[in-house]
Amino acid sequence: MDTNSRSMGEGFDWMFTGQNPNTFAPASATGNSRSVVQDHRYSHQQPPPLTTNMGSSNLLPATANGGFPAMRNHLGANQVQSILDHSDWYRPLLPEFREYNPYDYRCNSCHPEHLYGVHNIHPGVAGFDQGSSLNGFLETLISDQNLEAIFNRLNISSPTNQHCSRKFNRVLDQKTIRSRDWVGDYPNPNHSPLAQLKQQPKRNKFSTSLKDLRGKMLMVAMDQEGCQFLQTKCEEGNPEHIEMIFDEIKDHICELMTDSSMNYLAQKLFKVCTKRQLEHIVLSVVRNDDNLTNICLNSHGTRAMQKLIELVTTADHRNLIVSALRRITVTLTKNMNGHHVIQHCLKSFHVGEVQPILNVVADNCLDIATDKSGCCVLQQCVLHAVGLSKERLMTEIIENALHLAEHPYGNYVVQHILGMQVPDATSGIVQRLAGNFVYLAMNKYGSNVVEKCLKDAPDDQSMPIIREIINNPNFLLLLQHPFGNYVAQSALQTAKGPIKEMMINKVQKEYPLLHSHPHGKRVLALARNSKPRASFNA
Repeated sequence: MDTNSRSMGEGFDWMFTGQNPNTFAPASATGNSRSVVQDHRYSHQQPPPLTTNMGSSNLLPATANGGFPAMRNHLGANQVQSILDHSDWYRPLLPEFREYNPYDYRCNSCHPEHLYGVHNIHPGVAGFDQGSSLNGFLETLISDQNLEAIFNRLNISSPTNQHCSRKFNRVLDQKTIRSRDWVGDYPNPNHSPLAQLKQQPKRNKFSTSLKDLRGKMLMVAMDQEGCQFLQTKCEEGNPEHIEMIFDEIKDHICELMTDSSMNYLAQKLFKVCTKRQLEHIVLSVVRNDDNLTNICLNSHGTRAMQKLIELVTTADHRNLIVSALRRITVTLTKNMNGHHVIQHCLKSFHVGEVQPILNVVADNCLDIATDKSGCCVLQQCVLHAVGLSKERLMTEIIENALHLAEHPYGNYVVQHILGMQVPDATSGIVQRLAGNFVYLAMNKYGSNVVEKCLKDAPDDQSMPIIREIINNPNFLLLLQHPFGNYVAQSALQTAKGPIKEMMINKVQKEYPLLHSHPHGKRVLALARNSKPRASFNA
């Protein structure tokens, strides 16, 4: 068989092997036909059936003489388009062509035959002319009816759109058009019609003049766009506009502070209010304990309240806030939102001004220290307090050190006091925990306190702790404990002189029970690698 007959017959068979190859035989250039023998190498690659209503026997009856224009005239434009849209079904059946990537939406070539998968059609098909026939076929595709359907599918209003006209004219000049996403053709995504639409400023439905909104400020503030409009007016800083807004919402300030949108308006208003207006706001907030509690416990209200605390400037305003918060201090310190208000007071106000709050915390020290949020507040209170307030707080913590040391939250308070490295406080805690160090060392939370004592306590206080651990009858159990082994390692690293040698020898004596133990082997390895430091008179 010569080259022409192979290109007109065999190449055409490869295109439609997925149809019924035993009953379909395409016409050759000379009008003769031959039977098609199915190649079992590719018989497993069966494409899904076409959605068009066409039989396999008359799929391309006119391709022998007329090429693609004849195929179009016989089948109709819609059926041709359906074949082209589903042409990727047949690409795996063309092994002699380049490998096709079905996810490659772009083509590196600008030739018209590289569109719609036409570049994968065998050039030897009878009557196929890549020059004239293909160009004529593409010219017919670019008709008004087809363009309208394509633009409807791509959600593009008109080819003369200012964002698309340049691209569209270039496509027409090349007699090409793509069936993929139009936006993806833009080299810069910011130039796409969708991006341009998103960048267009939203039309504000509110008047630029506040005079038109008199008597409706609260209603406008309840709307998200209206709230943003009023915030903009507050940022402009016009005293007349601020007074207009303030007069209509001043009696609803508690409602504004707890709203998800309006709390931002309240915070903007606090920044630009006069002293007289701010005083009215403070009085409205602290007048009722229930309203104040609801504001401080609310996830939005707590932010607005912190902003108000930050912006009050006069001593009278601060005293009003502290006096009101004192009555609800315990409730706020034990709440995940409210404790931020108390801490903000400690940071923003002078220690003398927050003395009433510190007294309430000291009176309820144990209750607050054992709370998840309260333990954080108590640490800040100890840090900011001075004089008698500080001494009172630390005394309460030291007296309850044993109970707090094994508590999930209280242990952080004890560690905080140890970390301050106040000699009297550290000594007091060590004395309170004496005789219980081994017990605490095998506790999940107490073990952290014992390690903190070994690290931050001076030598004259840490060495007795190590001696107590060594002489305890449960020493071996401590070495094998999931938490106790970390305390033993800290003791080895802290010990000095004879105490260190004594501990190393005692650990090595337990070698048979430690060398294969998952926790004990860590202490044994550290003991082998440890060397006594400078001698210490134990």
